[in-house]
Amino acid sequence: MEKREENIEHRLLRKKVCLIACPWLFYNEVEFRSQQLGLGYVGAYAEENGHLIIAFIDPMMEGGEAISEEVYNLRQQPIRRFGHSDEWIIGRIPKETDIIGINAPFTDSRLALYPLVKKIKSIFSKITVVVGGVLATTLPREVIEESGADIVVRGEGEIAFTRILNDEPWENIPGLVCRLPDGTIKDTGLRVEQFRDIDKLPFPSYRFRPMEEYVTLSTWGNRVDRTLHLISSRGCPFDCQFCSSPEKGQRFRAFSTERVLKEIRFCIEEFGINRIEIADDNFTFNKKRVLEILDGIAKIREKGHDLKCTFPNGVMLEKMDKEVVFAIARAGVEILYLPVESGDERILVAMNKFNAFQHLDQALQVADWCNEAKLPFSCFLIVGYPGGKIKRSSYRNVPKYEEFYFRDSKGNSYIQGEDERSFEKTLKFLEKFHYMGSKGITPLITTPLPGTELYEFCEKFGYLVFPDSTDTLVTVSYAAVTPEVVQINTPWCSREDLYKRWRILMEAFPTYHNVRKLKLNGDEGILSGTQMKK
Repeated sequence: MEKREENIEHRLLRKKVCLIACPWLFYNEVEFRSQQLGLGYVGAYAEENGHLIIAFIDPMMEGGEAISEEVYNLRQQPIRRFGHSDEWIIGRIPKETDIIGINAPFTDSRLALYPLVKKIKSIFSKITVVVGGVLATTLPREVIEESGADIVVRGEGEIAFTRILNDEPWENIPGLVCRLPDGTIKDTGLRVEQFRDIDKLPFPSYRFRPMEEYVTLSTWGNRVDRTLHLISSRGCPFDCQFCSSPEKGQRFRAFSTERVLKEIRFCIEEFGINRIEIADDNFTFNKKRVLEILDGIAKIREKGHDLKCTFPNGVMLEKMDKEVVFAIARAGVEILYLPVESGDERILVAMNKFNAFQHLDQALQVADWCNEAKLPFSCFLIVGYPGGKIKRSSYRNVPKYEEFYFRDSKGNSYIQGEDERSFEKTLKFLEKFHYMGSKGITPLITTPLPGTELYEFCEKFGYLVFPDSTDTLVTVSYAAVTPEVVQINTPWCSREDLYKRWRILMEAFPTYHNVRKLKLNGDEGILSGTQMKK
């Protein structure tokens, strides 16, 4: 009898959940597609705790990828909204829904998110709308004020979202910004709760996500293979000033080797994948674990499955050695992206790169190991980096950089960013890197993402071209780069100079752009600078 009463009570508390993926923004065509890993994890954990995912709506599915409209004519460039209309999305929300969860993966998602949420709330005023993702984490108050959402979750959402579903008082749940019944907005403070042992999380749901469609176009633009987007760990223990990972409050935590390989084998059997994109913030942090995972993938390949692998976010150079490089090659990695970032040591100090003084020598050493292992390699570069706060004690008072130091009124130390001399050093380094056999470079225009220390630095010293970014794209679309997309202007590198330097790199070196994989003249993925700008 007691068990029956508990079951009745459980059914009464069970929530019916609708999960929605935000429409996407591109310049002229769909460059990639998300497999909605975040919603997969949030939904799977909610189901494990007794709630029901009664609808999963992705406007890019069911032909939505081919639908677009130019609705945003922003200061730098026009942008198109891709995916089915807001009305199409709303028409698929079940009337019995109790709570709607929406993922906004990028800062620019606000251009599509805000009007969508407003329309949802105008029709389903009594349904609680929860927004998560990078946008919600970095700009929580703006999201709740501009969209009309009820709750914004900052950081990892599994625990917080499930506590909301369990009817716990919103103001008692860490990591929320929420709208209370009297209309006031409450920031609950503290970091969102996270799993210390992330193996306790279920697999991201493969039940409600349309994987048959997802695997045909990857998160990094691969249309050739059947690709699985995978994370084997969360967070990064380091704090490069341009990165949003510290803002998300993610300590480094890794899934076990057994779990990672089990998920890979499951997706091979269920969806016929032949390629994995491992999108960790810091895959190579733990050598023992990395070698075990790579060895497991190599054994899958040895059994006759032509499985390819890539690390589109790159790897941490300081955690690489010859053994790891050869293991990466055996795991079928197509190309290894090395995060060089700059050819000037001083700029690496400004970025707060770990081990900045040995970083470039290590990059050359890893490139040499790649050649031994017959592993193609490329590198990431950040062009026009403006400078930053000196955080590591080992970086302070380095005599050769004294002329570049400056301080604020509180005595905090800063260092100037890329100037003409810095750029010349980068060019010389890249010539050496190219001579060693690099497949190319991926030059990225410095982008100050809201919530990062880079953004705070630029804002503090007046380096932002658009201090009010409401009608500005934060993420550069490399499909149409013009001087107008550059968002910073410093005394040592003007907006125009930054754009010119980017063009010089594009024309001087082959470009391997990890956002797309196209078949061009029989060579997949290799784009010249001219092709990149078309």
